Amino acid sequence: MARLTGTPRNVLAMPTQFTKEKSHGPREIRHVIFDVDGTLVENMELIVRSVNFAVKGLVGKEFSRDELYASFGPTLEQIIADLVPPGERDKAVQRYHAYYREHFHELASVYEGIPALITRLRNEGIGMGLYTGSDGRMTKTTLELAGLEELFPIVVTADDVREGKPDPEGLIRVLELMRTTRDGALYLGDAVRDIQAAKRASIWSAAALWGFGDPAALRNSGPDFVFENPLDALHELA
Repeated sequence: MARLTGTPRNVLAMPTQFTKEKSHGPREIRHVIFDVDGTLVENMELIVRSVNFAVKGLVGKEFSRDELYASFGPTLEQIIADLVPPGERDKAVQRYHAYYREHFHELASVYEGIPALITRLRNEGIGMGLYTGSDGRMTKTTLELAGLEELFPIVVTADDVREGKPDPEGLIRVLELMRTTRDGALYLGDAVRDIQAAKRASIWSAAALWGFGDPAALRNSGPDFVFENPLDALHELA
C-alpha cells in the first residue's frame, strides 16, 4: 500500500440517475479517487457503536448517528480524545479500535455495486486511489476486513496530511503518488466537503448519494456528477 504513511465545471444536479453539465466521453475520466467511509463501505452504525463503547462511563450520554456525523471532519480518534478526560484518551481510542475491528463483519459491509464498479474501472485501465479523512489505523482495518486492501495500492489518510478536507492537500498527494496530473481525475465522495475538496484541487467532483451525506446538500454543492448508486457510476465512468 503506497502511502505518505480540463477544469471541472460547477453544476446544480437534477434528480436523475446521474447528472452532468454535458456529456463527457468515458476516456475523459482517466483516474478515479474514492472516499472510503460512506462511499465504498457502509459502516456508520459500526462507527456510532464503536464511539459509544469507547466513551462509555466517561461522558454522560450516548451519541446518536446525527450527532456523530455532524462532528465529522476531525478523525474519530480526535473526536474521542476531545470527549474524554485527558488521562483516559489513549485507553478510549484503543477501545474504539478494538470494538471496530471485532464487530466489523456484523455491522459493516461494502456497498452493493462497488465491487463491480472497481472491477470495471480496473479492466478499463482507469487508475484508482483512495483519500479518506479517517486515520490510518481505522482505514487499514476497514480495507482489510472489507476485502479491498489489495485493490488500492495508493491510499492517503488523515495521518498523511496537515490539512483535512475541504483542503485539497490529500487529493493532490494522491495524484502525486499516481504520478499523474489533475487533468482527467475525479473524486467520488458522499460529503459536501468531498465536493469542495475536489473543486479546490481543480479536478472533477462526483457525489455518492448512497452514502452518509444529505442528498439535497450534496446536489446543492454543485458536483460535476451525481450518482444515485454505484451502478450509475459504473455506467457513466467506465
